[in-house]
Amino acid sequence: MSSSPSIRTAIKCVERADAFQISAGNLYTADDEWFAVCYFYAAYHLVRAAFIADPVFDSIQELAAKDGRLVMEDRFIERHQGRVDGRTRTLGVNDVVRLLYPDIAVEYRRLHAASVAVRYSEGLRTISPDTVLDDFNAVRAAYDGGLRA
Repeated sequence: MSSSPSIRTAIKCVERADAFQISAGNLYTADDEWFAVCYFYAAYHLVRAAFIADPVFDSIQELAAKDGRLVMEDRFIERHQGRVDGRTRTLGVNDVVRLLYPDIAVEYRRLHAASVAVRYSEGLRTISPDTVLDDFNAVRAAYDGGLRA
């Protein structure tokens, strides 16, 4: 459970995404690999904004047609990875992106992997800075183009 209240409006998510994108650009220019973390979180907030605004979350039937594990409350999902809860596996943002927005799923997961590599491993060794930037731009373009399930 989160220790602070989550952002629950698309507008606020986009504002956070824009702030992270600016920070990412500054870090990229400074040749600081932490730009990858900022680009990932910018993408994270964009897909959360898409979830909040996506009408697919208004219909349990439409969600079930996409995947039987999707529920209306997934509109506000925050955790990156799904978890096993008892005998069922809950979904994470990565899963919902894969299910609803397959056109950007590879780019989004690669951004997440780059962020994890910088934060917890040896940094950007297998993912190039240009790939990170291209992946973010793909997510941004999809969101700006009206990302919907």
